Amino acid sequence: MKRTAFVAGSIAAAGLAGLGCMQPALAIDEYELGQQMFAQLRDDGDLLFDSPYYEHLNEVGSVVSAAVTDRYPYPVQYHVIKGDSANAFSVPGGKIYVNEPLLRMARNRDELAGVIAHETGHMVLHHVAKRMKNQNALNTIGTILSIPAQILLGPLGSLPAGYMLDALENAQDANVSRHIEAEADEEGARIMAKTNDFNPYGMIWFFQAMTKAYGDKGAYWQRDHPFDSARIADLNTLFAANPNLFAKYDPADKGEETYW
Repeated sequence: MKRTAFVAGSIAAAGLAGLGCMQPALAIDEYELGQQMFAQLRDDGDLLFDSPYYEHLNEVGSVVSAAVTDRYPYPVQYHVIKGDSANAFSVPGGKIYVNEPLLRMARNRDELAGVIAHETGHMVLHHVAKRMKNQNALNTIGTILSIPAQILLGPLGSLPAGYMLDALENAQDANVSRHIEAEADEEGARIMAKTNDFNPYGMIWFFQAMTKAYGDKGAYWQRDHPFDSARIADLNTLFAANPNLFAKYDPADKGEETYW
C-alpha cells in the first residue's frame, strides 16, 4: 500500500513539474495544413466536385464568411465530401467540408448557416491549432508520467500505468474537444447575428433535427462533443443574456420552411 501511494504521489509530482516548465507553443502554418488536408482528401477520392448542393452551400457560405473577413486572414472555401451520416468539419487555412447527408438534413438557410457558422467559429478561434498544442502537451506529459512507474514497477509492471495514462490522455483530449465545440457554438451564433441575414436559432433547430435522427446518448466523458440538449440549453442562455444582439430573432422552429 505504501509503495502504491508513493508511485501515485511520484506520478502526480512529475505531472505538476512537467506542467510547470512546459512550453506548449507549437508553430503551425495554418494555410499549409489546410492545403495538405485538401490534397489528401482529393487524392483519396473523398471530394465531390459535381454535387448539386454546391449552389446552396456557396450561397449561404459566402454570407457567413463575409462576416469574418476582418478577423480571419484566409479566404473561406466550401467543399462537399463523401459520408454516410451527417457531418461537417473545418480545417485551418479557410476550408470547410460538408457532406451530402448533412446538406440534405439542413431544412432551410438558417440551419445550414448555423452549421457553417459553427465551423467558421472553429477557424476564427484557431481551435485546430489549440487542439494540436494540447495533444503535444499531453504526449509530453505522458512521457514524463511514465518514468516513475517504470523505475518503481519495472517495464512490465508499468504497463497498467501506461493504459491508465492513455485513458487519461483520451479523456483530457475529449474534454478539450467538448470545450471548443461549445465555444464554436457561441461564436457561430454571434457570427450569424453579424450577417444580419440568418437567424441564430437555426443552430438550435438543426441540433433538434440531429437529435431526432441520431439520438443524444453516450457516456459524457467518452464524447468529444457536448450533448445536443446541453448545446441547445447553452445557446438559449446565450440568447437570453444578450438581448441587444439576439432578441430580434424569432425562436419558433422554421423547420417546415424548407430551403431545397
